[in-house]
Amino acid sequence: MGGIRPKQLARIGEFHLEEAVLDALLGARHENECLGPAEISKRAGIHRGQGPRNTINDAIVKGMLNKLAEQGRVKRCKQSNKRDGWKMTGKEFAIRRDDILE
Repeated sequence: MGGIRPKQLARIGEFHLEEAVLDALLGARHENECLGPAEISKRAGIHRGQGPRNTINDAIVKGMLNKLAEQGRVKRCKQSNKRDGWKMTGKEFAIRRDDILE
């Protein structure tokens, strides 16, 4: 790939995975939903397979969620079924909202 090093490719991939997770959470935030990693995987298009759990996909999303939480961009919340889930922070939502004009 024209001189791009593996670490650069990994950073590009990581950026796109983070954006996919944040996009899934943005849609959920508009609906006031709290999502678990499996649902985020599905909505972000990372999910593959038909089994009850695909732990590899969940691990990717969990890693992204932990990193985004450390950055203050997402936080834990309670899902309707009493399990912990995730949602976008108010600050991140304000940055990403498309219903306000500057």
